[in-house]
Amino acid sequence: MAPEPQQRASQRSAAPSSARAQAPGARAQAPGARAQAPGRDTGEFARLMQRNTVDVRQEAQKARKKRNPVVGKIALGLAVVSAAVDASAFAVFMGGDTDFAFGICFVVVFLTLIAAVLGFVAAVGSFGRWYGAVGVVVAFFANPVILIVLLVIVAPELLTDMGGSAATDGAGL
Repeated sequence: MAPEPQQRASQRSAAPSSARAQAPGARAQAPGARAQAPGRDTGEFARLMQRNTVDVRQEAQKARKKRNPVVGKIALGLAVVSAAVDASAFAVFMGGDTDFAFGICFVVVFLTLIAAVLGFVAAVGSFGRWYGAVGVVVAFFANPVILIVLLVIVAPELLTDMGGSAATDGAGL
């Protein structure tokens, strides 16, 4: 049954008194208005409808979360360790133990490959982008194969005297 006109008038006159009874920060709603769902801002919706567009920047910023840079840091650390182990392999080689130095260099090749792959994943996936990029560069230059190629290109005369040639003692003349 529909309410009588007198009942409607009494409900309208009761609405302002109930609005005064609410908490001071609460908004008064018109009688018969649906309760607004939490988190929905009709003003924002109206603004977007007037502009005939949707603002996706705010949604993208909300969706973007800060990623942990631990992968990039591991890549950089592994590349630095690879460079140190490569330097120790060079020292062992200069000491005369070529077999052991070759074994160390073999291990360093795989360490630098792992560091480069981790650095690439970190740089592309935003897991410590700058750490990963620096790790890739350090791993590239710490790789013994790359170092030998660079040495052949830049200073090939160093390779001829690397093993201690017989020409320096006068016997080869």
